[in-house]
Formats: sequence, C-alpha cells, structure tokens
Amino acid sequence: MMKTYARRTFLKAAAGGVTGSLLPSLATRGLGATGARDAFHGPDKFLSLGDMHLTHEASAAYPRKVIEAMNIEGGGHVLACGDMASKPTKPELELARGVLDELKMPYYPVLGNHDALFSGEKEETLFREVFSLKENSYHFALNGIRFIGLDHGCGRGYQNNAVRPAVMNWLDQTLATIPDDQPIILFSHYPFGKGVKYRTKNADEVQALFENKKLLAMISGHFHGNTERHENGILMTTTACSSGTRGNHDGTKPKGYRVFNVDERLNVTTEFKAVET
Repeated sequence: MMKTYARRTFLKAAAGGVTGSLLPSLATRGLGATGARDAFHGPDKFLSLGDMHLTHEASAAYPRKVIEAMNIEGGGHVLACGDMASKPTKPELELARGVLDELKMPYYPVLGNHDALFSGEKEETLFREVFSLKENSYHFALNGIRFIGLDHGCGRGYQNNAVRPAVMNWLDQTLATIPDDQPIILFSHYPFGKGVKYRTKNADEVQALFENKKLLAMISGHFHGNTERHENGILMTTTACSSGTRGNHDGTKPKGYRVFNVDERLNVTTEFKAVET
C-alpha cells in the first residue's frame, strides 16, 4: 500500500533553501542565492556522471579523461550520481573528490551504495565529511530550477534500495516549501524509470510526492547503462559508467557522461557522450 505523507511547513528549509551545505569551492563559482525564488532564465545546460568506482590512483586515469571531456563540453554545473568510490574508505573518497575537483564547473554529489556500506549515521558521515556536506540529501536553486539531491543509502542492501522513511519525510517537507510552478529536477544514485534494473523499490511512492509539482526529470546512476524513459512528462535517465575498472551492466562498451539541455519552455533533452577508454 502506498503511504501518504502529510505536507507540512518545513521552517528550516523555507528559511535557508538548502538543508545540506554545498562544497565550499562552489560558493564562489556562480552559485548565487540558493534559497532565492526566481524565474527560469533558460536555456540551461548541465551535465551528469556517475559510477567512477575509484580504488587507487591508477584507477583514476579513465575518470580523469571523462572529466577532461566534460570541461571541454562545458555547462553550468555537474550532477555526480554516486558510486564515486569502490569502498567507502577515506582514501578512496578523497581520491574521488580530488578527481571531481578537476571539473571547471560546480558539481553536486550524492552517495551511492559503494560510498557507504550500510544505511546508518556512522557510514554516511564519512561521505559528508569528505565532500563538505551538512546532510546527504539537500536541495538548491540554480537559474530558477530547484535541484534535489536524494540519498537512498542502502549500502550492502543495494537490492532493496527503497528510499528510507526519514528521507521520504524530508523530501515531503522540502517539497512543501517549493512553489508548485517552480521547475524541479531530482538526482540520485538509484534509478526511478519503469523497467530499469535496480529501480527504486518505492519509486511510485516517491513520484506521488511530486503530484501537482513541476517535476522535469529524475537523473540517476547505479545501473551502468544508458536508459531514457518519459513517464507522465518526466524524463528519467541512467548513464553508462565512467569507470576504468568496471564495465556496463547492459553489455555495451561505450562509457562517458550525459548532457542535459532545458529550453525556454522547460523541455528537457539529453544526450550521452562517449569518452574513449
């Protein structure tokens, strides 16, 4: 049975607009007032990548090629959709941050199951510390679009990857502070599109929270493969991995990153960009 979450005022989010602080380096790179309610000033272009699965310095060679290609591509910012590391250790996560810091545009990370072995405060704290976040789930406004980064957790329970009740409550409270006509883009590690392997177990329940909201896209990783779905006008994607140590789950060879464009009418289009291994 689908659980209904009561919408209620979330004063902290309403006052600040961001429940998790963004990387300190982003504050001086065109971030602006994250809680501001401003109109969309399209068109807008941003990028995403995920599943680097870094282990040691040598494993960073291919992800650095992806970062280099993204810098050439250009865009307003990057959504980093989890599994930065292969194990949630400080050296691996710090290596991942070092690689992502080579981006010439702001980036916003959410953790994947390899970035925290268990869904718990102790394991998820390390990710926050390395990436300078106050919370693992957070939201911010850029160019009139509200971006929501969602932390599934799950760790070793990746096959039971439902969004946890506490995160569902946070999302419900956060949405109550966002005007119904403000465009929203959600990004996370686990997929939401129907028929996609590893789809979030309570994806329908999550999507129900966006009823009467202007949700444009749900952008994810975890499944190493390119999928694009349109459900009720919402674009849902996963992207081939950006790892030099792992392959794609769908058996395809090309790896790389994804480009998103939002036009003046808030139509979202996307294209996968392969980077030679």
